Amino acid sequence: MNIQLEQGNLQLARSGHVEVIDGRGSSLRVLSGSVWVTQDGDLRDIVLTPGDSFTLDRDGLAIVYATADSELAFAAAH
Repeated sequence: MNIQLEQGNLQLARSGHVEVIDGRGSSLRVLSGSVWVTQDGDLRDIVLTPGDSFTLDRDGLAIVYATADSELAFAAAH
């Protein structure tokens, strides 16, 4: 399924994921749960827990993977 999300909350069940393509500048904030974020060509492991936020800093594919049932606030770059 392909969803175009500009802004809003997103719920992911544990082990669920969402793919963001060319999302540089888009931000996400964890409201509950925890997620792991990986971006093409980035060696960092980015783990976010409630209250943490992250702004995607690369184009290409980014994957947001829920390590627990999670709710995220997402805002696409403009």
